[in-house]
Amino acid sequence: MKTIITITLTTLLIGTGIHQRTTLADDHTDPASGTLTDANAKDDLNYTQEGYKRLSDEPYRQQIPPKVVPKLVGQGRTMHPPVVHAEDDPAEPEIAAAHVAKKPEQLTGELSVDEIALLSNQGPWLTGNGLSKNSRQLISAISNAHLHGLNPEAYSLSTILKYADTLKISVPDSSERPVLSEKDAALEVLAPSIKRRTPDYQHHQFEQILNREFSRLAKHLGQGTVDARAIQTRLYRDVPQVNTDKLLESVKVGKLSVSKALDSVVQTNPEYTRLVEHMRDLHTERFTGLLRTPVDPNGQLTNTDHESDMLAIKHRLIETGDLPYDIEFSSSYDAQLVAALESFQARHGLSVSGNIDLKTRTALNQSLEQEIEAVALSLERWRWMPRDMGDKHLFVNIPNYHVEYRENHDIKLSMVTVVGSKRHQTPAFSKDMTYMEFNPTWTVPASITNSELIPKERRRPGYLASRNFEYLKRVGNKLVTVPADQITEADFRRSSFPYILRQKGGPNNALGRMKFMMPNPYAIYLHDTQAKNLFALNERAFSHGCIRLSEPDKMAKFLMNEDGYEQSKIDSALVSKTRDRVRFRSPIPTHLTYMTTWVDQENKLQQRHDIYGHDFKLKNALIKANTLLSALEPVSSDSEKELLLASDESRT
Repeated sequence: MKTIITITLTTLLIGTGIHQRTTLADDHTDPASGTLTDANAKDDLNYTQEGYKRLSDEPYRQQIPPKVVPKLVGQGRTMHPPVVHAEDDPAEPEIAAAHVAKKPEQLTGELSVDEIALLSNQGPWLTGNGLSKNSRQLISAISNAHLHGLNPEAYSLSTILKYADTLKISVPDSSERPVLSEKDAALEVLAPSIKRRTPDYQHHQFEQILNREFSRLAKHLGQGTVDARAIQTRLYRDVPQVNTDKLLESVKVGKLSVSKALDSVVQTNPEYTRLVEHMRDLHTERFTGLLRTPVDPNGQLTNTDHESDMLAIKHRLIETGDLPYDIEFSSSYDAQLVAALESFQARHGLSVSGNIDLKTRTALNQSLEQEIEAVALSLERWRWMPRDMGDKHLFVNIPNYHVEYRENHDIKLSMVTVVGSKRHQTPAFSKDMTYMEFNPTWTVPASITNSELIPKERRRPGYLASRNFEYLKRVGNKLVTVPADQITEADFRRSSFPYILRQKGGPNNALGRMKFMMPNPYAIYLHDTQAKNLFALNERAFSHGCIRLSEPDKMAKFLMNEDGYEQSKIDSALVSKTRDRVRFRSPIPTHLTYMTTWVDQENKLQQRHDIYGHDFKLKNALIKANTLLSALEPVSSDSEKELLLASDESRT
């Protein structure tokens, strides 16, 4: 017995909570003026005093995503009227075109016992009554892929909707399902014009598309869309791997619904979740047609345009959320503006001065597309990260020049760091920290020996002795000390110095009083330093790759206390003058990462300078991979050459 189902596009969209709308801003506007022309004009929200009054009305504001409210204030900007659909979930914000970013309720559903029972006869995608819950969940997930920085069209969304809207789909019992012969398969490839057009064949085609796109979406959500280690140099962390065949089979037999299957592979770290939510807000802003207030990129605040320039800056800071929307506007450079500028500068990794310098103006003029790009890059990088990072772990974000100790996602300890220079880049990897060493020696890498220390010894004979370096050579598996008087001038003249240099522990040691070790083949660790002055700088990429700590004593006390050491042992270790190794009874997962954009625990967007140039490479790779970035309007070449927060040495 076969059931014939006719699925219309309207039915499908209502069932999934998806409403297609290809044009957003011009439905009720005059093409010349851009003003509203019909009865809906009364709902237009402009930026008059009435607009401010309406925004301050709590019931109305509850309809708008919280982080979008600051963006709805700005002189001369217009928001299009809310689009209301009777079938919408009333809990969702009724704001123009925000429905494209709404949370689909289907993604939370479990399959019922009856639905699971039908799988053996009818498969995971169709039932005798229409689309299965699995189908609706998949279509909804694909439609919301843009929130993860992915492109819904890369997963055949239009094709799926077309099939569902135009075809009569046969749902036979499993015994009646057609199996394509080799001849039929050849006809499929060689003679599309004579394809079979039976309902059974159409059903088979539809099912194969859904199988394929479920697997592709699961893979991309679970492990990223590009080859991470081919794109980012010195990335030594293996990305998670998704067994899509096994995952699809679990859906087919009813072990998992589509939503649960996708949930099982997607990154669950709160930082990823906050980025997704911020992406939702950006798409709300994009589809409501809001325009960001432009700031004069070369303004001086000293010419006749002072007033308009100041007002534009204040409007822009309201949009970014750094200045309250209910301030009393004036063109004065007041304390409230200084505080807002300092907040904005801190969030963008700029020198916190409260001054409106050129770098601050460049950051204020970040376009919506650039911000979407920045968030999409971090979403991809988080997909490369381990799903289990440890309830307690150390997190080093290289572009942020910070290390944090996190416990259950809460930051318990944080301090500034110095990281590798552009020439000696700090790699990204994950290893367990197993011990720390007080008064450590420093065994110098051969690259530093030959490029820096030996040239200094040639220029200043006796330099190495004055810094307490000793000479070693390898004999079998051991390092043996070589007396200094056996080192000849010819040895110093060789292109590669034939001995290993090791600096004794003490007050002049380059590693300072302690180092924190997560054994790895890259010779990277955390340590104290003699160059304390570098921590006062805003950009701190100066090391040979290791992470220098601004407060190593504080780190040592904290980690030893967390590991259960008694206070007397902690105190004695900190004052000891001899070399002493302290092993952690519970190794500490340590993650070195590269994130130039994130949303902090206060839901504030943070952005940092791309110190190693990784963003540009990843962006191009994501465009080629047909992700969301391929669907955005291209950023101007001038803006792309000068990355958003890049240092410009020619500027002051």
